[in-house]
Amino acid sequence: MEDPRTRQWQTALVWACVLLAVAGVHLAPQGLLVAGLLAVGAGLYAGRLIFALPPFLESNPDYQPRVSVLVAARNEESVIARLVDNLCALDYPDYEVWVADDGSTDATYRRLVEAGLTRPRLNILKRPAGSRPGKSAVLNDLLARAKGDILVVFDADAQVQPDFLRRTVPYFADPNLGALQVRKAIVNAEENFWTRGQAAEMLLDAWQQQQRSAVGGTAELRGNGQLVRTKALKAVRGWTESTVTDDLDLTFKLHLAGWGVQFVADPCVYEEGVTTWQALWRQRSRWAEGGFQRYLDYAAPFTALKMGSLKTLDQVVFGAIQYLLPVAGLFDLVAARLSGSLPLLAPVLTVASLFTLTGLFLGQRQANVPLAQAVSGTLLGFVYFLHWFPVIVVKLGRMVLQPKRLVWIKTIHQGSS
Repeated sequence: MEDPRTRQWQTALVWACVLLAVAGVHLAPQGLLVAGLLAVGAGLYAGRLIFALPPFLESNPDYQPRVSVLVAARNEESVIARLVDNLCALDYPDYEVWVADDGSTDATYRRLVEAGLTRPRLNILKRPAGSRPGKSAVLNDLLARAKGDILVVFDADAQVQPDFLRRTVPYFADPNLGALQVRKAIVNAEENFWTRGQAAEMLLDAWQQQQRSAVGGTAELRGNGQLVRTKALKAVRGWTESTVTDDLDLTFKLHLAGWGVQFVADPCVYEEGVTTWQALWRQRSRWAEGGFQRYLDYAAPFTALKMGSLKTLDQVVFGAIQYLLPVAGLFDLVAARLSGSLPLLAPVLTVASLFTLTGLFLGQRQANVPLAQAVSGTLLGFVYFLHWFPVIVVKLGRMVLQPKRLVWIKTIHQGSS
């Protein structure tokens, strides 16, 4: 078993490398030139994504393999009946639905049993007390029972259109396709600032996923609304039970094993957005931890270019922007303050900011949002997106100070309609 302190020294080493890199830029005679070259490189890659033509994915509507729909549920009494109604009414000839009750202390299991009386497609797994914790462990238990060639994973608050399977499963006629992620949409987007920000964020993510695929980069799974080929999943030994983000970990494993991972913007899966700053902080802290952890867990095959050069470059660029740039920006501000100079990483941060603004706008226009609304949504989304900087700095700091812990912090669902 992995020493839980391993992650601490690995993360500390990353912090040290970032600190040395920022110090080197400030101490080098041509530090501003180096920072400028980094900004130019980032700008060229961003421009390549912005102007890339969207990828075209072929599908064969005659390809209709058996499908297993999987849901891990814990204390979901407010949404579970609606979910079962939705999933058992899908328009697809051969599929089954598996819902695992993972030790719920509310009425989730009772409502599942009641729903199962009139829905023969529904299969219920009640996990006993003391079962292995975490969503990945739940999904592996369901994998052992599912009979489908294609697995579709939903969260308990998911809602999809009846033709969801008919429009997504045919993409797997391509034997090299290991997984497919659909766009996520926020069903309660108009509730407050935080939900509107998440709605803009999901459109940004959809646009980025599409464009990254277009240039040979890595599309990524997002948990809710992901489809996985059973053969591919078993080839990479199922979901990793020592991670807090099963989707991002599986993304890496599939790409490293040579399986294709693709993204489609239509159809989409609707889910609830969290409605408070505290809930957003907890959720994004978990995402930050799992997203960063995968680079540590798969450092050896990743640096050996097992994904291929284009996918590796894509992950290097996005990994650096998401996880290293916030830490480097903090060190840069401190160094500038101590030396009485300007922050040298300002050009890189400017490029990253402009790329985010552009993606927010194009993502909304791609979803046919009217021009004036797209402009206001872009500005709101950019302000909202600033939360990522403190989340990353605090979470990566805690990863240095705390041993690795497997904690599945569930998002509370209210049953928004």
